[in-house]
Amino acid sequence: ARQRDKPGPWSPVAKPEPRPPVAIRPRKLSVSAVETWIGNPYAVFASHILRLEPLPALGTAPDASIRGAIVHEAMAKFAMAWPDTLPPDIQGELMTHADAVLRDWTGHPRVAAFWLPRFERFAEWFAETEPSRRIGRVCAEVKGEMQLLPSNSLPFTLTARADRLDVGNSGVRITDYKTGSPPSNSAVKDLHKPQLPLEGAIMATGGFGAAANTGSGIAGSLLGLRYIKASGGEPAGNETDIKSDDLANLIERATAGLTRLVARFDDPATPYAVARRAKFHYDFDPYTQLARVAEWSAAGTADVSSDDANDTGEAT
Repeated sequence: ARQRDKPGPWSPVAKPEPRPPVAIRPRKLSVSAVETWIGNPYAVFASHILRLEPLPALGTAPDASIRGAIVHEAMAKFAMAWPDTLPPDIQGELMTHADAVLRDWTGHPRVAAFWLPRFERFAEWFAETEPSRRIGRVCAEVKGEMQLLPSNSLPFTLTARADRLDVGNSGVRITDYKTGSPPSNSAVKDLHKPQLPLEGAIMATGGFGAAANTGSGIAGSLLGLRYIKASGGEPAGNETDIKSDDLANLIERATAGLTRLVARFDDPATPYAVARRAKFHYDFDPYTQLARVAEWSAAGTADVSSDDANDTGEAT
């Protein structure tokens, strides 16, 4: 009985640092996957190399990801229906598309009590502010890609699906819709959140092809990067432009950083290590249990090593 309280020597397990062969490391990633790659390489290893996709628990209620997908689809359908002009009743037309998208969910009490009223409030805000946003044709869900050629590495393809491109005579503005809080201006400029700068890089190389609702290619100088928060809360909506003195420099830095990141992971000695870096959020990391974070970190939270603490520019 006394021996029970005297365990033998033990040491915690090390955090996983898999080093798969370079031949099976991904040669194509989306701009959103690049954000994951920077914040937690192990998640890219699990999803793109092991190809493990988490399954939702049985009986799971509609969550934030489903709400985000519904809002994005409703906004895309509205833009595709009215790319060049606006309807007399903007709010009513947007709600018509939202009702069609929400049809399969309206019987759920959470959707009926919270989601639909929130979207109605956002639709009212959108109707008031959309006329001033229009600079020409609006293109929704536009696919794009660009190829990188890092030194001593194989070609790497970056892909994107832009939520919205506003195409005018003077250029193109890229917009991303968010149902949660959009990244801060500093997080984008410091390239902790490089999604929009990387979409800007694709635009700069002419990588956004023909939009499904226009049948024509998209070209022009980059006018700006913008987030629209479609929360339906207080405030119901919000528009945030990324403030940068030099957008061209921002997208050049994003491209250079990604090129370095690709070259770094083309080194077979570079691991897809689990990371918990400052200024990154891991509340929705589906691979936490697979990475056994609770076993090798204090109180279930990972320590931030000197390597993990690098910001995006240094890490890439």
